[in-house]
Amino acid sequence: MIGLRLFAVLLLTGLNAFFVAAEFSLVAMRASRVRQLIEEGHSAARVVQWLQADLDRVLSGVQLGITFASLGLGYVGQTTFAALFQNALSWMPSTQALLVANTAAVVLAFSLITFLHVVLGELVPKSLALQTTERLALLVARPLHWFITVFRWPIDAFDGAARVMVRWMGVANPHSHSLVHSPEELLVLVEQARERGLVQAREQRFIESALELSRIQVREIMVPRPDLHVLPVEASLEETLRVFATTQRSRLPVYQGTLDHILGFVHIKDIFWILLDRERRIEEGAAPPPFNLRRILRDVLIVPEGKPVSELLLEMRSRRMGLAMVVDEHGSILGMVTLEDILEEIVGEIHDEFDVPEQPARLADGAMIFDGSTKLRDLETQYEIDLPDDPAYETIGGFVLAQLGFIPRGGETFDWDGLRFTVLEMDRRRVARVKIQQLKTDAGAADPSAGKTPS
Repeated sequence: MIGLRLFAVLLLTGLNAFFVAAEFSLVAMRASRVRQLIEEGHSAARVVQWLQADLDRVLSGVQLGITFASLGLGYVGQTTFAALFQNALSWMPSTQALLVANTAAVVLAFSLITFLHVVLGELVPKSLALQTTERLALLVARPLHWFITVFRWPIDAFDGAARVMVRWMGVANPHSHSLVHSPEELLVLVEQARERGLVQAREQRFIESALELSRIQVREIMVPRPDLHVLPVEASLEETLRVFATTQRSRLPVYQGTLDHILGFVHIKDIFWILLDRERRIEEGAAPPPFNLRRILRDVLIVPEGKPVSELLLEMRSRRMGLAMVVDEHGSILGMVTLEDILEEIVGEIHDEFDVPEQPARLADGAMIFDGSTKLRDLETQYEIDLPDDPAYETIGGFVLAQLGFIPRGGETFDWDGLRFTVLEMDRRRVARVKIQQLKTDAGAADPSAGKTPS
């Protein structure tokens, strides 16, 4: 009889360990790895996928199994070991000594059962599940699926009661577990993967940049209005070819009257087809039709300046458009964004064979000369110069104007946060070139509020 009880203790401890290992391995198992195993032909991986698809119910069943195994272990184990210890101490002669022996037996039995339950039933299977997640998940999948199927009704009853109670506490859609990670958690996971050598530093930068797209607004990456290359709708074929040749662009916006009245855009490939058609007609002795940009205009996206770049990327993809015009709250054109501009936020500057990379000039004293149109984001990511964000500006030139408070003529200087900014050149009212120099350490970092010292 004692032997049967001892076997029951071991069996209940094993069941508790099974359910604990199942819980941790299923939660830790990556869905992407499960799909990969299914493609490789692992039949147990399909069971794992089924379990993860209904994880709330599965974990409710696991908790039910752990609870029943723990209660059974406590009841059977305590009485079994208490009886063993009482028999071992029954040689004590007096009644008082026997009472002490019985009490000691109960305490020893409780301590031993607690040790078995915590160590063998909880800690060991949890550690194994976290260290050998894939192997254990595939191992426990089928028996756990059988358990969930057999005890589905009581599992649903307990799970439903728990959901009702949680709703009473003010949670509208309770879920016991979630495998969805926030962008911040994904960044931490990518950092951990890089530290373990699973992801290269360059790949980490790509992933981080992609996750940052939802926080970047369109106005931060657009080509500003003064730098736009556009065509009037009345432009001739020769003028159109000249603008395409000088700008080296494949798409050009087309306007009527003013830049705020954008009709669409024209693609260089459509111009090539017109040239081929004109050449064919001339060879056949026919007169080519008059050139009219309206006939080849394509629709253009019009987006607000505050639209997240991630949403614009999805819209461009769904509508198969590679160009968007950016407007302010009054409908005025502020600039233009292309698909290349968005991709450059992820992979960095993209240069083709016609592009000449513009690098800031470095002086002997360590100072650097930047174009006034340099984006503050590029200044931070490429040169580790962190300037304050402000909706009023996106470039170094805008920052300089905001700090000075007036339109400079050239030569003005101010200090900000340990850096000295000097306006080298103006293009009418636009800051064309700025020199940024690190102040000497013995002079101390300048107070940002004390920066407006034009000279």
